[in-house]
Order: sequence, then structure tokens, then C-alpha cells
Amino acid sequence: MSWIIGIVSFLVGAAAGALLFRTFRSDEVKVKDLEDRLKKLSEEHENYKDSVHSHFNNSAKLLTDMTESYRNVYQHMAMGAQTLCPDYISSQLSLSSEAKALLDKDSFGLNGSDTQNLHISREPPLDYAAKPGPDKKSAFAEDYGIERPADY
Repeated sequence: MSWIIGIVSFLVGAAAGALLFRTFRSDEVKVKDLEDRLKKLSEEHENYKDSVHSHFNNSAKLLTDMTESYRNVYQHMAMGAQTLCPDYISSQLSLSSEAKALLDKDSFGLNGSDTQNLHISREPPLDYAAKPGPDKKSAFAEDYGIERPADY
């Protein structure tokens, strides 16, 4: 009979040991799993950032190329107008001094000498700039564009 109590005690102890091992070991496994997931997500985030950076660099290059192409097309059309069209048409399409000045600028609207002095002041776009005058409201005012009756 004592050997039955020994076997039962052994089995109960083995089950309790296995349960404790599983409980404590599972925390280590969870930590390892979370560390692996964190590493994977960090790598995905870095790849995404690199992709975004590459996209915007490529977009800037393409926009610069497009600006140069438009400039070349305009110059070609103006030169063709001067040589192929009658004077009254070519005078309208030819390179005026204003058009020549615009064509001499780079894609950012800067002359070659302006790139040396990058402290050029720039005005904000007028679509959201504050309107002049006390009775005028900017587009960010909460009642902008709402007409109210005079007796309101």
C-alpha cells in the first residue's frame, strides 16, 4: 500500500512541477515572443521610413525634370513662333523680358545669384492669410463665410 501512496505522490508532484514549469516558462516565452515582434515591427518601420524618403526624393527629381521640360517646350514654341508666324502673332508669343526672366530661374524660382543668398523673404499663401482690415475675417475665423442678419 505504501508503494501506491508513493506512486500517487510522485504523479501529483510531477503534475505540479509540470504546471509550475509551464507557468514560469510561458512568461519567458511571452517575453521572447514580444521581443521578436518588437524587432520585426521596428524593422518594418525603418523600411517604411526609407520607402517614404525614397519616394519624396524621386518625386522632387521628377518635378524638377518636369519643370525643365516645360521650360524647354516654352522656349521651343517661342522660337518657332518668332520664325514661323506672322509678326502680329509672334510678338504675342515671343519671349518677352518677363518670360525670359522667368525662364532663367531654376525650379524653385531663384536666379543663379539668388541661390547664394537663401535668406529671401517669402509671403504666406493668400488662401489662409489674415485679411487686411478690422471688418475682414480670415479663413480660420469660426464664423468665416456665415452671413448673419443685421439685427443679430
